[in-house]
Amino acid sequence: MNNAKLLKIYSEAGRLFNQKGYANTKMAEIAKASGIAVGTMYSAFTGKDAVLSFVIYATLDKNYLSSEITFPIKPIESPKLISLLTGVIDNVFGSVLNITDSKGNICKDFMKLMDELFELFADYLLAFDNIEKNEGILEELSEIYWPQKMAYFEKLGAHLRLYMENGQLRKLTNISSHVLFLTNTLTWWALNSNLSIPNEPIPRDTAKDICMGIIKRSYQP
Repeated sequence: MNNAKLLKIYSEAGRLFNQKGYANTKMAEIAKASGIAVGTMYSAFTGKDAVLSFVIYATLDKNYLSSEITFPIKPIESPKLISLLTGVIDNVFGSVLNITDSKGNICKDFMKLMDELFELFADYLLAFDNIEKNEGILEELSEIYWPQKMAYFEKLGAHLRLYMENGQLRKLTNISSHVLFLTNTLTWWALNSNLSIPNEPIPRDTAKDICMGIIKRSYQP
């Protein structure tokens, strides 16, 4: 199977698992959406569980789809997925959400943080959302993911307060609501708009420009 077909399966399976859930998604649906025969689907993957873990793995490891892949693809072992997810989470808290220097001074402005969060969601949201949607199937990943998502919300809220004190944001109340609004805005334009309206895909750079424009107009003084 060539890379173009495999990429199509990755995109369509990721979208269907995200929207309908693992239990309600059939291999035949993935095959039809991907433009291949059902038999070809079963030649490429040992089963539906292999397709789901393939989507998570290919999202978390950006080199996987361009590597030499052995067919049929089997379910990816949990330790490999856990290692990749942990690496992404470490980068989120160690780099993306790190906005102050050793003296506590802001070294990353608000719009730079929004830019980096957009890129993070554009790269990894397909895995994050599928872990959320299919936590009953991906229990080990969910146990790692959910506490970190809550920690992200708390961290972003603290950052908004700091930016507000620093004069980078207009005065805000109900910080938790703004954390949720910003996250929903970023994730919509980073990926979910294209998942929801697959026939009218928006290029990543265009989506980013729209998203950053909305946030800048809404939050900066």
